[in-house]
Amino acid sequence: MQNRKTWLAAMFIVALLGGTAAILNVPSVQTAAAEELPAGDHWRNFDGHWSYWHAADHRWYYTDGTHWYYHNGIGWAVYQFDKLFGRTGFVPGGYHPPPAEKAAVPHHGIFHR
Repeated sequence: MQNRKTWLAAMFIVALLGGTAAILNVPSVQTAAAEELPAGDHWRNFDGHWSYWHAADHRWYYTDGTHWYYHNGIGWAVYQFDKLFGRTGFVPGGYHPPPAEKAAVPHHGIFHR
């Protein structure tokens, strides 16, 4: 009987240590921490949406195909093309930003650098 209790205690300790190791070794956490961030301007799919990081402005931009938005650290706001993004390599055509109070801003999150 004593031998059986010793084996059960040893198996319990091994299972406990294995479970702890599995919890501390979560692959998604390690992958996110070890992921090297791209330098400069780049697109990223996060929270099911593609957003554009503009390194010169240090902020994220997003378009729903109709309007452009920027993330101000709290939420999305209508982009009025008042920063560097959109000054080069962008043909505005007849696009004019809508008044901020009339635009339905998105609510998805951003990738925090």
